[in-house]
Amino acid sequence: MKILIFEYICGGGFAGQDLPPSLAAEGRMMLQALLGELKPLRRISLLMPLDKRFMPAAFAENAEIAPVEAGQDVMSLLPELMAQCDAVWPIAPESDGILAAIARMAGSRQKILLASTAQAIALCGDKQATHDCLLAHGLPLVETWPLNDFQPAAGGFVIKPRDGIGCQGGRIVRDVGDWPQRLTDGMGDADYIVQPYYRGQAVSLSCLFKQGRGWLLCCNRQQIRVVDNRFKLEGCLVNVASEHQAFYRQLVNQVAAAMPDLWGYIGIDLLETPDKGPLLLEINPRLTTSYAGIGRATGVNVAEQVLRLLDSEPDLRPKANRIVDIKVYEN
Repeated sequence: MKILIFEYICGGGFAGQDLPPSLAAEGRMMLQALLGELKPLRRISLLMPLDKRFMPAAFAENAEIAPVEAGQDVMSLLPELMAQCDAVWPIAPESDGILAAIARMAGSRQKILLASTAQAIALCGDKQATHDCLLAHGLPLVETWPLNDFQPAAGGFVIKPRDGIGCQGGRIVRDVGDWPQRLTDGMGDADYIVQPYYRGQAVSLSCLFKQGRGWLLCCNRQQIRVVDNRFKLEGCLVNVASEHQAFYRQLVNQVAAAMPDLWGYIGIDLLETPDKGPLLLEINPRLTTSYAGIGRATGVNVAEQVLRLLDSEPDLRPKANRIVDIKVYEN
């Protein structure tokens, strides 16, 4: 099987533009981990677009490289690259519909998509729609409202882009007197959601999904710092022990039942609050930063298990049990 590996940041999504430092760091870590897990697998070959600023890339020695020049539109290049492959493994943001567009492109060309369906990706990419879907299935969630329907009252709130990824674009409004009368970054109120600002521990679950079934790989503790009322992901501790382990296994099954088109590696972000317990924040239908540490933490080759999902069930018996510290920012 020949697989097209497309990590959007390293793969040319920002060709000719400045690279966002944090996203570039996270993208490179995920890509390096994926290539490392695929390298020992037999009967697998890889093709990968790569922004020329990442070349030479020693971590990509087991892949055929398609260089992406400054100013080149990598999305226009993808059909040509897909034509050379049997399967497509995209790692891209849900924002602006990028990941869903890649999934549709692969589907229209009858390629094996090593990710969720375009419909499931689009649902996860809309934080309000994700909230409403999971709420209808009785899952514990951080309350979420469209900004243009929200009337602020006492207490702190978080404003986020409706289709944002991770910490990007979110900001805390700590007092109703600071509530913005308008947003100044070119987006309208309909493009934002509002959530209560809860104190607690940010965690993520690394999972595998297939046709309404879910498997928990590990629980991870996210290291997030607030700077100027904005969130900054500095890293994560992968494979931490959790008092909520049994609850999280049940939660993964509930999410799988609520969103049966999720497939492959999925990240689930939650907030463990002191008063309300764990509350679900969002679903990430792609590799996440935590993925870069799972192999070292558990001894499980996650990429191999994703490929097993094509015709069987994953074998997630751990060969190790350690905590791995993943850093996005060193300072």
